[in-house]
Amino acid sequence: MKGWLIPLYFLLFSLFFTSCSSALPLPSCPHDQSAALTQFNNSFSVDSLCQSAKTISWKKGTNCCLWDGVKCDNEAGNVITLDLSFSCLIGPLHSNSTLFLLRHLRQLNLAGNHFNMSPIASQFGKLTSLTHLNISESGFEGKIPLAISYLSKLLSLDLSDNHGLIFEGHVFENIMKNLTQLRHLHLSNIDMSSVAPTSFINMSSYITTLILGDNGLQGKFPEDVFHFPYLQKFELFEIDNQLELKFPKTNWSGPLKSLQVSSPYLQQLPDSVGNLRSLEILDLGGGNLKGPIPASLGNLTQLEHLDLSHNNFDGPIPCSVFNFTQLQFLDLSKNKLVGSFPSKVSGLSQLSILRLHHNFLSGRVPSWFFTLPSLVELMLNSNKLNGNFELTKQSELSKLEVLSRSNNALSSFTSASNSNYSLPCLVSLELSSCNISEFPNFVRNLEGLYSLNLSYNRIHVIEADMFLKFKGLEVLDLSHNIPLSVGNNSEVDIVLPFLVELSLSSCNITELSNFLTTQESSMFLDLSNNNIQGQITEQENNWGSNLLTLDLSNNLLTALEYYPWKSIEVLELGSNLLEGPLLAPPPSTMVFLISNNRLNGEIPSSICNPESSNFIVFLDLSYNNLSGAISKCLGLRHLSILDLQMNKFYGNIPDFCVERNHKLQILNLNNNDFDGSLPKSLANCLGLEVLSLANNKINDTFPHWLGDLPRLQVLVLRSNYFHGQIAHSANESHFSTLQILCLSHNRFSGFLPTTYFRNLKGMMNLASVPMKYIGSNSKYYIYSMVVTMKGVDIMLERVLTIFAAIDMSNNRFEGTIPEAVGNLISLEVLNLSHNHLTGHIPSSLGNLAALESLDLSCNKLVGEIPSELTDLNFLEVLNLSENQLVGPIPQGKQFNTFLNYSYVGNTDLCGFPVSKSCGRSDPPSAIFEEEEFDSAFGLDWKFVMMGCGCGLVFGFSAGYIMMTIRKPKWLAWMIQQAGNRVLRRFKKNR
Repeated sequence: MKGWLIPLYFLLFSLFFTSCSSALPLPSCPHDQSAALTQFNNSFSVDSLCQSAKTISWKKGTNCCLWDGVKCDNEAGNVITLDLSFSCLIGPLHSNSTLFLLRHLRQLNLAGNHFNMSPIASQFGKLTSLTHLNISESGFEGKIPLAISYLSKLLSLDLSDNHGLIFEGHVFENIMKNLTQLRHLHLSNIDMSSVAPTSFINMSSYITTLILGDNGLQGKFPEDVFHFPYLQKFELFEIDNQLELKFPKTNWSGPLKSLQVSSPYLQQLPDSVGNLRSLEILDLGGGNLKGPIPASLGNLTQLEHLDLSHNNFDGPIPCSVFNFTQLQFLDLSKNKLVGSFPSKVSGLSQLSILRLHHNFLSGRVPSWFFTLPSLVELMLNSNKLNGNFELTKQSELSKLEVLSRSNNALSSFTSASNSNYSLPCLVSLELSSCNISEFPNFVRNLEGLYSLNLSYNRIHVIEADMFLKFKGLEVLDLSHNIPLSVGNNSEVDIVLPFLVELSLSSCNITELSNFLTTQESSMFLDLSNNNIQGQITEQENNWGSNLLTLDLSNNLLTALEYYPWKSIEVLELGSNLLEGPLLAPPPSTMVFLISNNRLNGEIPSSICNPESSNFIVFLDLSYNNLSGAISKCLGLRHLSILDLQMNKFYGNIPDFCVERNHKLQILNLNNNDFDGSLPKSLANCLGLEVLSLANNKINDTFPHWLGDLPRLQVLVLRSNYFHGQIAHSANESHFSTLQILCLSHNRFSGFLPTTYFRNLKGMMNLASVPMKYIGSNSKYYIYSMVVTMKGVDIMLERVLTIFAAIDMSNNRFEGTIPEAVGNLISLEVLNLSHNHLTGHIPSSLGNLAALESLDLSCNKLVGEIPSELTDLNFLEVLNLSENQLVGPIPQGKQFNTFLNYSYVGNTDLCGFPVSKSCGRSDPPSAIFEEEEFDSAFGLDWKFVMMGCGCGLVFGFSAGYIMMTIRKPKWLAWMIQQAGNRVLRRFKKNR
């Protein structure tokens, strides 16, 4: 054979062999494994509409190696990969599942299914060939079995986001020791509170990815983990836990590419971070890092993402930060950074997002911000920037989508930027809070704008022709420019054909101009807090046919004859001067708020129109002069919030939640003339959070049947005709979520209900409850209450979810105060005054560490005042008057601030501050001088806490309370101390 034919021969042979090999049939799946897969699939229900469900395509009798999510080896056809992630499998995964018969499995992915809180079966340990196991987000719970440690070939293990899983310490240690080949470990959002952090030292030395977060780990995390030779990705997010974490200060290097840590215990970023030359992502936002930003960050030339936001960094921004050539995301916001920007930069050519807001940066805004070629978002608001800047080219800002300069001293921005620039690519411009006094001329030429925000400025005049070129404008916010005149000096009306959202709140507008009423494309219109006067009549006002949301609240409208807004879903008309009968809203309305007006007459039956395309969800008719009986149809509606307080409704309360219902959350019928008994159907309102019935004429016994409601937080029955004993309950879950209980001014009798006090778990631990307002889940409504403070009714506009109060005053209770009251450690107000209580004051009340007001006056209590009450560091008001107490008054701490009125009527008490001596050396007769003086002092208390009944209410109010009174100095001191203490508690809770 000729020499040149030999290579050709082998080439042809190779091609023939390859062709024949590719034509060979795939191996057939063994029958037993096909049957095991089929039976495994049949053990679950699968949503047929689920687009990601892989098992829907499985067909019995076909080769399972061809099934979606299944892979087999090329030799025997054994199933080696099963990927059913996010396949909508629903049902328990039992220990006898045929899944565990697939002994050749190497990769198993069951993530994103729902296995109905099944435990992880120990049979997983029989799949000893596994190299990859992912069962994240699958609804597993219970203890992780030791059998996982048998999977010695595992390279990747993901158990994350199974919130019911528990890792026991010894199990974790064994798994770490036995999985010697492990590369990837993901354990976030499982319970590891019993795991010693030092156990991580025993991880495989090959570990490249370690992801933790919200595991409940406690103690010190070992620094040695950061020295693992192959570690490339480390994530740890611990917000509410006790894991102490520190980065190595020396010898810190390695292949780390992604470092993402958020922990309140991380307080220092050492210079050694600059040795991590491979870092591409550095995200340390939301920690407690202090001191200057290390200049060594400039060594991280591969950085693409840098987030140091929400920390306590101070000092200037290192110049090296502005020279990264690969950086795409930079967020240094919400720190304490100072100084000015460099005049030139050599990097940031790839930067698309730059966030520096909420710092103390000062100086001029350099023009290079607007030459960054990839920048689409820039946030500089809430700094101390000043001075003007010039745009040197028309192309500058061409890709900028978000420009936020609010809360800076850029008043000269308007005049500096009035050049005739054309920036066609600018789509979203925010110039809020810039102290701008006139509409910026350069803005008129931004033809590509879809969103313009000029709110919180001093613009006085807006003419319609200013928007001639904004043909694509969708969002326009001019709110909080006072006074703002909206005119139209052009020859034709200006209609913005795509305008969807228009905000003109708080602009001192007095009329509905043509510009406002001719924007037919508008769906969201906010004209609240203005001075719009007059009436809305069919002859004069025919506009807003496409409106979905309209806010005309807090204006001066006097009459509403019809609703021109036929498609309206959210209609806010509260706090106007509307008179006459209530007009039912259009059938499409879901939110109807018309409180604080002068409406009279009955609720029209048409408000229950069965032809409504939607059901009213929020209905607020409070603070009007409406009367009559409440239609039964309201009880049958799909209401979430119903507020009828401060009207003149009478008759029986209709049945609510005739059938079991989770929708009704707040029912407020205060201050009407309802009588009769409570409808037992309220027990079906399983979503009820607030039931407020104060100041009516309801005649009934205590509604113990409300105790099974799983979400009830507030129960107010004050000032009615409730009577009889409050029977004890054997059900430990009765009223377990209750935080505010107000039964004052009724005719309850008998002993105080000890078992209920034991059940009130909602008053035992509120430290972990998120701080928000009751009812704030709704965008349109927040629950408010009228309370009594020193005999004066005060409106509390908002009530915090962390507040707990009991007021059972002015009844006929007798017997002793139960020791169980001392378990309610989150209680802030306790009022049991004006009853017939006897016995001693229980010393367990000293456990009420959060208590601020204690009123036990006007009873028949005997014995000494427990010295344990001096441990109540937040106690600001104490009233033990008109009892039969004896002995010395405890001294120290808060008790040194209480004066004689706290003890009057107890003739056998002695010691400061009463005049009777205990026969030994007493403290000085007065700590505060009684000198009176004219004072004007304001309390800047930001958050409301309330009590109800005849006791004192104190805490934070939303806004300022200004008083000019003649009071002794001790009162001013007490109020100031109260504010300081509650503020400290608020910061601690945060």
